[in-house]
Amino acid sequence: MPWSTVLMLALGGGLAATAQAEVDLGPETGPDASSSLQAQNQPLVLPFTDVPSDHWAYQALLNLAGVYGCVGGYPDGTFRGENAVTRYEFAAGMDACLGALNTLLQSQHGQRQSLETFRQALEQDLQDLRSLDNTLDTLSP
Repeated sequence: MPWSTVLMLALGGGLAATAQAEVDLGPETGPDASSSLQAQNQPLVLPFTDVPSDHWAYQALLNLAGVYGCVGGYPDGTFRGENAVTRYEFAAGMDACLGALNTLLQSQHGQRQSLETFRQALEQDLQDLRSLDNTLDTLSP
């Protein structure tokens, strides 16, 4: 099964209300929310009043709405997961989630580049220290 089909199947049921309305999830949404919330040891709570915690899609919605901030609900706090999804709503939701994923990947790429630059600087410092140590050894009587 192609990855796009898997992604559509995985996201399809959870994007019903994205294009029509969004619930204000507060400041702890988006790609950085997961690490921020984990650092504060605050459990995520799904903002939708009509999705019980034992629902099979609860964890997926928790991730998409609470962690990545790419799925919204209705102003009354509901998700209405039983409603049909139009192709427009699905496209808007897919775009929001792919945008969040892209932002996360770019952030991680920047962090990797910073780490690589730091690693190279440490290696250069280590070489300089070795050279200095060798110089001191030759100067010592």
